[in-house]
Amino acid sequence: MDEVYYILVDGEQTGPYTFDELIEKEPEIHTRIMAPSESTWQDACDLPELYEYFREQGTYFPTEDNLASFGLRLLAFIVDFIILWLSTSFIIYVLVLKGVLDINIQKLTPNSVISKHDLVIIGSIYYCLFVLYNSLCDASQFEGSIGKKALGLVVVNADGQGLKFGMAVVRSIGKLASINIFWGVGTLTILWTEHKQALHDFLAKTYVVRKNV
Repeated sequence: MDEVYYILVDGEQTGPYTFDELIEKEPEIHTRIMAPSESTWQDACDLPELYEYFREQGTYFPTEDNLASFGLRLLAFIVDFIILWLSTSFIIYVLVLKGVLDINIQKLTPNSVISKHDLVIIGSIYYCLFVLYNSLCDASQFEGSIGKKALGLVVVNADGQGLKFGMAVVRSIGKLASINIFWGVGTLTILWTEHKQALHDFLAKTYVVRKNV
């Protein structure tokens, strides 16, 4: 039995196991394993031969080959922007009908003057929707927005797993800052950083990867 594996359970070595037997043990990402021809223990997530097993479990480790490009992420953003724009427009329309906003929609033109009060309300609606939409999507079973899902992308942490809601909120707020406060510069770091991360990815320690790679 040449290709055998050992598992560390409560400080005790168990095995040997063939690869198929190892899979039957359903290792988790931080299960300590000694692989064939190795003399040290490693986390299961560090063994390339287990990547396919973990991918079937919904875990997508960020690697050099599967990191999403700037172009794919831009396309996903455009889809999400359209969704948010339509949602914001609908809410604005309802608020106009309710008399909360003093805007004449029928005569609205690019040169129309909108009061600061109404601009604050409109901006607040958009920003709140932006954070809520991205947070809920990133923390959902989709592990990403509708735009990302359409393009086969997911947002994961360093362990290749989806985000908890709290971290998804941190990432969404950071994304809002990357796009609006820094005039989009925060997203351009995708073009030259090693792991194709935007500033909000650095903040939340996340990665955007392609599922089918």
